[in-house]
Order: sequence, then structure tokens, then C-alpha cells
Amino acid sequence: MANPNESSNNNLYFIVGALVVAVALVFWLMSGSNTATTADAPATTVTVEDNSATPAAPVVEAPAADAPVADVTPDATTAPTTEEPVGN
Repeated sequence: MANPNESSNNNLYFIVGALVVAVALVFWLMSGSNTATTADAPATTVTVEDNSATPAAPVVEAPAADAPVADVTPDATTAPTTEEPVGN
């Protein structure tokens, strides 16, 4: 009769071998070269502009000379209000 321990060891060796091959395959795929494989890629030109010069001061317009002046006199229809403290 066949020894049951030998059969189980053969299965274990097969599983471990398959795992080693799978890990080696993944490592080989991940450690490939970093170069691009496209041969017909167009050349890319990058232009960097220097914007380090101080920007011009913003233009501030002076108020118009004929602008109406705001009314600074109080309105005659409204009287000033005062608040008196409420005593207890």
C-alpha cells in the first residue's frame, strides 16, 4: 500500500513550486525597463517664461472733478434718538 504521508508531501512540493514560479513571474514583470515602447510619439516642446519681474503698479483713477458731493446735512424730518436707561 502507498504511504499517505508521501502523497501529501508531493502535493505540498507542487504548491510551493507553483508559488515560487508565480512570485518569480511577478518580479520579472515588475522589474521591466522604464523606457517607453512607443516609437511614433511626437516630440514635446516645453517653454518656460520668466515672470520674476516686478509687475506694474495698478492704475487708480482719480474721482471726477464734477462729481456731486454727498449731502452732509441731517434730514429735517428725522430727529436724533436717545436711549434712556430702564430703571428697576
